[in-house]
Amino acid sequence: MADEDRRRFLKVATCAIGGGVGLAVAGPVLTLLADPAGKTTVTTPTTPLDLGPAEQFRAGAEPHRVDVVAPIIKDGWTAARDVVLGAAWVRRTAPDKLVALSAVCPHLGCAIGWDAIAGNFLCPCHDSRFSVAGEKLNGPSERGMDELPLEVRDGRLLLTWVRYKTGQSRREPG
Repeated sequence: MADEDRRRFLKVATCAIGGGVGLAVAGPVLTLLADPAGKTTVTTPTTPLDLGPAEQFRAGAEPHRVDVVAPIIKDGWTAARDVVLGAAWVRRTAPDKLVALSAVCPHLGCAIGWDAIAGNFLCPCHDSRFSVAGEKLNGPSERGMDELPLEVRDGRLLLTWVRYKTGQSRREPG
């Protein structure tokens, strides 16, 4: 009978130690996975970005490509400075009207360029073309270029960066 009691004790002790080790390993892993800091990653700035003086964009001129640079991007643990988020094409359509179009192709996210000879935008990846106003002309893109919010404040042009989902006909922030 003493052997059975000893074996039973060893079984219980082994299970208890194994369970304790399992919890010791699983606890930090589950805490890391469930930690909200990992879910609060900020990939876009929360304030509009200053693109410079609004007067630099002349009516009737070709669209002007500007890099969209966030002064700081933070996640739960780190901060990165001067992060290039993408690019925008800005043009003045009237003396009091400026328009910004995302340079990210709505098809698969390639960089859209300006074709000065054709007078329209071109995505070199799959040959989607867009009018100077950003409307789809041809190619596999399911929608036109994405317009970005702009405002002029104290003579400065401020752009709010939005990264839209690609590969779909509906315009939806990503």
